[in-house]
Amino acid sequence: MVKNMKISEVIEKMHEFHQPYTEGKKTRDKILYGNANQQCTGIAVTATANFDVLQKAVKEGVNLIISHEGITYNYEKLYDVDEVDNDVLQAKLKYIRDNDLCIWRDHDHMHGSGGPHVTERLRNDMIFYGTMEELGWKPYCVSDPKKPLWFEIPETTAEQLADELMEKWNLNGLRIVGNRNAVIKTVFFAEHVIASEFNKFDIPKIDACRKADCIIPFEIVDYTLTQYVRDAAFMGQNKVMFEMGHFTAEELGMKYLVKLLPEFFGNQFKVVYIQSGDTFDYQLRKR
Repeated sequence: MVKNMKISEVIEKMHEFHQPYTEGKKTRDKILYGNANQQCTGIAVTATANFDVLQKAVKEGVNLIISHEGITYNYEKLYDVDEVDNDVLQAKLKYIRDNDLCIWRDHDHMHGSGGPHVTERLRNDMIFYGTMEELGWKPYCVSDPKKPLWFEIPETTAEQLADELMEKWNLNGLRIVGNRNAVIKTVFFAEHVIASEFNKFDIPKIDACRKADCIIPFEIVDYTLTQYVRDAAFMGQNKVMFEMGHFTAEELGMKYLVKLLPEFFGNQFKVVYIQSGDTFDYQLRKR
């Protein structure tokens, strides 16, 4: 293991990993909480550093957590988080302090743009590229390999593909919209489908989904694409959508990152992947 390398220095090395790196207010990638002026004992990579992840990192003996998403329930956008009157948040922050953890967010650069909603593709979108690699779907990619969203996979059924995805993502279950008996060859990763001010992006996605047998959104609300898929399936079309939640959907991309960092750091650090866990559990209706 590396000795006498501070967490702040490891983060600087991560900037090199993500070159070209965007500094300052143009990126959300920054230290979220904790002390970076201490020796790094190892790295844990996760989709979101929830309390469970924090505890597992301590058990692993690592003190730098690279989290794709935020950790303070968005309070940080309005307040000094140390002053927020929320017992759950304060317990979480205390645990970080008491265990000398440091959480650094790696979001915008993982998505390959260097900033939110930047269309120029500077490098691979590591979330979607990593998901493709973890699924073993690289041979089936039929879109931009830097941001792979479309795949022509060997013909399968909705049930078989759902089982495969639950195994790969380590899920408790999947929300299924549409035709559960669909025969699937064309799969579309629909990115974010969240309506509101982004609604102008939803309509082109609905149009694009006309070509897909299976749609996997990485974030979605019910207003637009979900209703389209329901109606399309009701009309007899061969179309199904699998929903797993945003944080869960992006976990495979972070898992893939763990395969790259040991070599980048010369195998000097302990680097571990900690699954942030399936957001959802399910109680099925007893019939």
